[in-house]
Amino acid sequence: MTSMRRGVAVLAALVAAGAILTACTGPAEKTVDYTASAVTVSAGEILVVDFGEVNPSVGDDWVITTEPDPAVLGEGDSEFTTDAPDGMTGAPGELVYRFPTTGAGTTVIAFEYRFRGEVPEDIEDQKTAEITVTVK
Repeated sequence: MTSMRRGVAVLAALVAAGAILTACTGPAEKTVDYTASAVTVSAGEILVVDFGEVNPSVGDDWVITTEPDPAVLGEGDSEFTTDAPDGMTGAPGELVYRFPTTGAGTTVIAFEYRFRGEVPEDIEDQKTAEITVTVK
């Protein structure tokens, strides 16, 4: 009987450890390139739109021009990460936007590339992205 109690105690500890590890990892993420035209994500996932390498110190930026339906996706938060040492200016990095799912449905998000706050004059430098997002 003692070995059964020990077995139950070990099993309970493993279940608790699994629950803690699951809680620490947060919601699942689905990453798509900004050039994707459509994506399907599951409820509870976070949609990550990847813009690749940008350099904000020279004026590179991507802005949301069409906000998603808030019943389907939450507000997008931009995140810029770089491997450059702290305080170093002029280094490029990676730009992503994260959108939490809020409910089932379909919505559209649109983005536009800006250089120093403006749409570039040269047509070859003008970039837009539009992604149809379905949450199931």
